[in-house]
Amino acid sequence: MMFNYPQYISLLPFFILVLIVVMMMLSIGVKRDHRINATMAIVGLNVALFSLYFVAQVGEVDITPVLRVDGYFIFYASLVILVSLCTCVFAYPWLSSIQKNREEFYILLIISTLGGVFLSSANHLASLFIGMEVMSLPICGLVGYVCERSRSLEAVLKYTILSAAASAFFLFGMALLYANTGVLGFRELGDAIHSSIIVQPLLIVGFCLMLVGFCFKLSLVPFHLWTPDVYQGSVSPVGMFLASASKIAVLGVFMRLLMCTSINSSLGISMILSVIAVASMLCGNLMALRQDNIKRILGYSSIAHFGYILVLCIASTTSDTKQLIEAVSVCLVSYVFSSLGAFGIVSLMSTAVINKDSELIHSYRGLFWQYPMLAAATTVIILSLAGMPMTFGFISKFYLLVIGMHSHLWVLISSLIIGSAIGLYYYLRIIINLYLPPSNFVEYHLPASYWIRTPSGFVVLILAVLSVVLGFYPQPMIELAQLVQLDHYIL
Repeated sequence: MMFNYPQYISLLPFFILVLIVVMMMLSIGVKRDHRINATMAIVGLNVALFSLYFVAQVGEVDITPVLRVDGYFIFYASLVILVSLCTCVFAYPWLSSIQKNREEFYILLIISTLGGVFLSSANHLASLFIGMEVMSLPICGLVGYVCERSRSLEAVLKYTILSAAASAFFLFGMALLYANTGVLGFRELGDAIHSSIIVQPLLIVGFCLMLVGFCFKLSLVPFHLWTPDVYQGSVSPVGMFLASASKIAVLGVFMRLLMCTSINSSLGISMILSVIAVASMLCGNLMALRQDNIKRILGYSSIAHFGYILVLCIASTTSDTKQLIEAVSVCLVSYVFSSLGAFGIVSLMSTAVINKDSELIHSYRGLFWQYPMLAAATTVIILSLAGMPMTFGFISKFYLLVIGMHSHLWVLISSLIIGSAIGLYYYLRIIINLYLPPSNFVEYHLPASYWIRTPSGFVVLILAVLSVVLGFYPQPMIELAQLVQLDHYIL
């Protein structure tokens, strides 16, 4: 096997992330220092993100039959690394309050990021499975990082056991696909699926088994029950990473698989995906109505949001491919901005509130009177999650409606509208509490300007500003999304 210059350049992000992990391990072996390891993680992630610029210069490159580096990979890898960067920023203040074993957090985070980047370039069922496991296994450690808490211990047990079960479904489904086609590459699999020799029933069963694993990772109904408990049991920075980076990478490889194989053109698969999408949109929003915990609300909200995005996966057989990938890209960026901002606010509130559970909606009552700028940023981010006009979330909902109507998916569009209307209730509950008169339920111990002077607060402010600016003028993000294409794969 021979590697050429473009292939070495394309591997730069992988090399950098692996190098950072090794350097942090050596640093811990010499002397434990939280500040040094946090700095190494942040600098390494920035270098890996910058290296994607050089990767973009070499164009489309196949690195062995299992990995493909192209504009699609660059987009998803950039999002994963950006989320990991934000997680480091928000995790630093929390880790500073822990007395021991703080440095290993960054090692687990970088390894999981490496798995997400690897998954973004997967072009083969083997690389898909390896990337999924490299990304998921460190998350088990991150979720249970504070295993002294009963909720954290419960969360890590649920996630680990169910994640192992999902991996078993992946392997069984891959085995059936290989037994029927004799190939594992996405493109070869697509060619084989369109051959008349294939035994279609077993092929559909194999893909459905893999779909179980995808639905678990994306928190889609009926494989969603772990989501609110794990979000609640893990600390806010870990919930941020789990809700954003892991799902971005999984959705990226899922879309690549669908585009290469067009297996969702099968009536049976299309019906299954439609039922899952409708159930996720409605159940996610309905279950969030009775929640008082912000993290549980964000968990159910993520179920509904990926139900919305699943509409685009179903429409991929009838819509223009370029417009479809553009819509997925815009929806993902909108979700990432809102999700990072929401979890970032919960993380900031955990620092500002004393002797109370800052995850409860009541703990945000009267926030405007103590932290007016933080309350304004929270309002913008929540409205963007709800998809209200003049926010970037509205642009993503508009894309969903346009693609759905163009593909004549009227049941899915109706469910999307109903789910969005239901979601307004629990989103507005949070916003109203921000501006109610303060109560004795919550006591703040930091000055009103503390949050804007911290890196975490600055990130939240930037996310809120971007949500508004891109809501009024989304053209820059749309032009960026138009560069994300998979023309090489269209059959």
